[in-house]
Amino acid sequence: MSIKEDAHTIVDQLSDDANWDDLVKALYKNKKITLGMTDLEVVQSELTESDINGIIGRLQSASTQPDDMRNTKTYQPGDSATLGMVAGVVAILFSFVFPPIAWVAAPIAVIAGIIGLKKHEDKAWVPILLALVSIVPMVMILLGLHEG
Repeated sequence: MSIKEDAHTIVDQLSDDANWDDLVKALYKNKKITLGMTDLEVVQSELTESDINGIIGRLQSASTQPDDMRNTKTYQPGDSATLGMVAGVVAILFSFVFPPIAWVAAPIAVIAGIIGLKKHEDKAWVPILLALVSIVPMVMILLGLHEG
């Protein structure tokens, strides 16, 4: 059977009031489209309405642009928030290993985060949070020195 014959057969099986979504679901049900399907769904003998809705849901969620740093259309690397995030991560990594580096990196993260907040940059609060997280081990170390 040719692709045109297959397409006609599928379209003829649709109700008269069918819409494009119904056609797409029918194509998935007949496995004429496999985009977004898992290996298990491809080999299943029959897909349920729930299976098809799950496939379409996965495709729709994968095609939306996330509202975070992966969205390179709005997120500008190299701005204050990025500098603060890098400084915050450095502060956390070095807070146990070599605290003096964390003592420098944490304030840089806070300052860069505050500048980012003033400039209304996306995710500018993250460096401040990272700096605060890095302070916890520093406080633990300092308290340990005073108790010992």
